[in-house]
Amino acid sequence: MGQAATRGRFGGVLHMRGEPNRQLTRYQSENARPGGQSREVARLPRSTIALVAPSPAMLAVATGSMIYEISNSGTDVVCFAPAVDEAALQALARLRAPVYDLPSFSQGFSPMADQRAIIALTRAFKHFRPDVVAGYSPKGAMIAGLAAKLAGVPRSVAIIGELGRGFEEAPEQISRARRQLQKNLFRFAFKLSDTAIFFNEENHKLLQSYRLLPAKMRQFPMNGSGLDLRYFPPAPLPPIDRGVMFLFAGPLDRRLGIAEFCEAARRLKAKPGRYKCLVAGPEIRGSHAFPLSELKRYRDVVQYLGPQADPRPYMARTHVFVLPGRGDTIPQALMEAIAMGRPVITSTSRGCRVVVREGREGVNGLIVPPGDAQALAGAMARLLQRPDLIPAMSRASRELAETQFDIRRINALLLGALDL
Repeated sequence: MGQAATRGRFGGVLHMRGEPNRQLTRYQSENARPGGQSREVARLPRSTIALVAPSPAMLAVATGSMIYEISNSGTDVVCFAPAVDEAALQALARLRAPVYDLPSFSQGFSPMADQRAIIALTRAFKHFRPDVVAGYSPKGAMIAGLAAKLAGVPRSVAIIGELGRGFEEAPEQISRARRQLQKNLFRFAFKLSDTAIFFNEENHKLLQSYRLLPAKMRQFPMNGSGLDLRYFPPAPLPPIDRGVMFLFAGPLDRRLGIAEFCEAARRLKAKPGRYKCLVAGPEIRGSHAFPLSELKRYRDVVQYLGPQADPRPYMARTHVFVLPGRGDTIPQALMEAIAMGRPVITSTSRGCRVVVREGREGVNGLIVPPGDAQALAGAMARLLQRPDLIPAMSRASRELAETQFDIRRINALLLGALDL
């Protein structure tokens, strides 16, 4: 089926149905009845949910399988985001839900832009008359919540992934004014919301400690938006007779710890044992970029595999996955690694430590402070010197993925939180 798009009445581009991506196709087909017919769901009366996100990318990454599940439950879905151009429509084709363009709004306070987005959403909500409105990010939740109140929508839900710079774990780099601004944004967004969903339990705990969560608001903390474990099955560990294989897979972004990984690989030369360090991922632009010219300085200890679109073949070739990132968003690559049964070495940051069993470091992974190449080299050396620990850690990683990150479990929690 080819993609179709038409100009929407709310000044945005309406995305109609298009080809789903490979993972969602697999997910849909395995949930279908014999004979290729999707499972039947009672559709009377149909309800409608409106999803609002600050970017098309957030819709594409965080909602693909969830939207399919919501639609399959007998609920209509309509999506809104800024900058929904032709390129974004291609990326969003898998959603199989109408997507409307919104006036852009920033994550800070921008009264004129916010007002335009609120007016557009209010008009849209009065037309579609959704039963539930869900806004992604603190700003998305605030914009959606205000428009929902003006349009008379009965329920508003805040969906929170990343908390923002005001809650970074290097507080000395954040001004008090910025931190207070973001706290106020959360207070306002939650005041407009009946329910809040958190894609990181650690972020939920932090907001609780700041007393930003209203006692009467329903709260659903979970870890990530889920992963289709059938698409990332456990892979047998390769023979270890040629040494321990360490893999970093992800964008060449300093925030993910690529610089520390390269430096740790060099420090391992002073340790006994055979090893190889692999890097797979695309270059990025901007202040956080780790350019190939810098990566080449480590070519004596790091092998670059290029910008690989599918990490599974390289994950299967290695013994340990390393990604010592910063931030409070759970990296998709870490979930993929534990799903495939790989021990992980990651950081103590809120977004990363959740993939290591709480309070039981060494069961399925090791954690080090972010930005500490020496500590990272020490953790890698521990597994280099004790490769006999890797098989048990591999099994523990897969078990953790099955109990915490299975997309079916996450989607069931999401639908329960949305009362669908």
